[in-house]
Formats: sequence, structure tokens, C-alpha cells
Amino acid sequence: MLSELIALTLDADDVIGWRAVKALGLASAVVAARDAEFVRGILRRLMWSLNDESGSIGWRAPQAMGAILAATPHAFAEFAPIIASTLDVEETHFYPGVLWAIGIIAEHHADRVQFALPQIRALLHDASPQTRGMAAFCIGRLRDNASRNALAQLVTDNAPVQVFENDELVTRTVGELARQALEMTDDKRRKTKDE
Repeated sequence: MLSELIALTLDADDVIGWRAVKALGLASAVVAARDAEFVRGILRRLMWSLNDESGSIGWRAPQAMGAILAATPHAFAEFAPIIASTLDVEETHFYPGVLWAIGIIAEHHADRVQFALPQIRALLHDASPQTRGMAAFCIGRLRDNASRNALAQLVTDNAPVQVFENDELVTRTVGELARQALEMTDDKRRKTKDE
């Protein structure tokens, strides 16, 4: 089943691909409860698909890995920095997917992906709206107060961005994602103040 879902993440239909990413995360959590090593092998396979030597291109491999880590928050944390380090690849079309993955991983393993913050902040100024928007999405989930000024500069950016929400691909703007990120950092500041 997991192999079939991995194959579906490569579907040309983006909605099917994203739904497969989500399903792969949920199914992996069930399998991991009885055979964590098998799921670790799936994560290694996805990681290998990002390597030029693999002979294939894991178009949604970062998202799939992120979905698995998000669905199994107490396992496989060692893969979080590996996913974040894929921002180093020269293939810039991977950036939005990697940023999405880092964002959902940050909910449970923010400490393991913090090292990527300088790169993520730089991507707030990327030429691609999809990358800018997903960088804002990611920074919001990392609750990065240091990025507030950069996020504030994006709130009027009306460029469209595709975001997977509630099992559908929806169109948001970079500005909407920046405002959402600012609200998340505000929440962190309020909590810190209260403590």
C-alpha cells in the first residue's frame, strides 16, 4: 500500500498527488506503530529519489517525507534536518515543496529545522510567488519573530499561490500567507509574554 501511495505522489494531477502525500503520511503512521523500520526504509527510499544518482526525480518526495514525520511526531525525527537540507539543491522547483514539509515538521520538531531559517528568510524575496508564499507559510509555523519585518513587506503581495488545504488545492495570495504567518508569530509573542 505504501509503495502504491508513493507512486501516486508522482501523479500529473496535482490534487491526486497531494492527496497521496497526505494518505502516505497517515498510512505510514499506522504501519510505524508495528514496524517502524519498514517506514524508515520508505523514508530512505524517498530521500534517495531526490539524488541525481537514483535515475528518477522525486517531485513530491520532500512533501511525502514531511507528511510522514508530521503524522508520526514521536518517530523519525532524525530525518527532519535531512529534509530541511534539501533547500541546498540547485533544483529551485523543489523549494515550495521543501518549505511546506519544513513547515509541517516544525509543529513538532522546530529545533531540528531551525538551522534552515537563514535560507528560508532569503526565500521570502524569491522571484517565484509560490516560493515566497511557502516561505511565509514555513516561517509562520517556525514562529520566527526575527522575520516579522520581512513578512510585513509581503502583506500587499497579491501574487497567487497554490496551497493544499482540507484535501483540496486552493488559491491564496502571498499576502494572505504572510498575514497568517504574522498572526502565528504574534501568538508566540503573547505566550512568551504571559509566561
